[in-house]
Amino acid sequence: MGTRCVKDENIKNSDFVIGYIVGSFRCWEIDSVTGYMINNKTPRGYCILLEGSANANSHWPMDYYTFNLPAELFDFPEEILRDLNGYECSPYFFPDSYRNKYKIGFKYRLLNEKEKVNFVCGGCLALGAGFPWENYKEISLDLESMIKY
Repeated sequence: MGTRCVKDENIKNSDFVIGYIVGSFRCWEIDSVTGYMINNKTPRGYCILLEGSANANSHWPMDYYTFNLPAELFDFPEEILRDLNGYECSPYFFPDSYRNKYKIGFKYRLLNEKEKVNFVCGGCLALGAGFPWENYKEISLDLESMIKY
C-alpha cells in the first residue's frame, strides 16, 4: 500500500469558482514564535460561501476565509463590517438580505502554514468553546482572475 505526500508549496490555483462574501471579521494576531496574542488586530477577513455549497443552510454558512479581498471591490455598509463576535468568537455573518449580494468569480490557492495569518477571536478559544475555525481553510484569492458580478 503506498501513500502520496503533496507538499504545501506545490498547491496550485483552483479551477474558476463562483461564490459570495457572506461575512467578515477582525481578530487579534498571535505571534508565530511565542504563540501569545499581540495587541494588533488582523487585517479584515472575509467569509466566502461557494455557489451550490452544502454549507449554505448551516449555522455557519461559509467554505473558506481570506484576508486578501481588495477593500475597494465592494462598498460594504458600515453596519455589516464588525470586528469581533465575542459571544461565539466567530465571524459576523451578514444578515440574510446581504447573503447573495456580494458575488464574485475567482480562482484561489490554499495557504501553507507559513503563509497563514495566526489569530484568535476572543476568549472563547481559551474555554474550549466557540467557532470551529479548524473546519475552514484560509485561501489567497487570485486577484487577476477575479470578477465582480
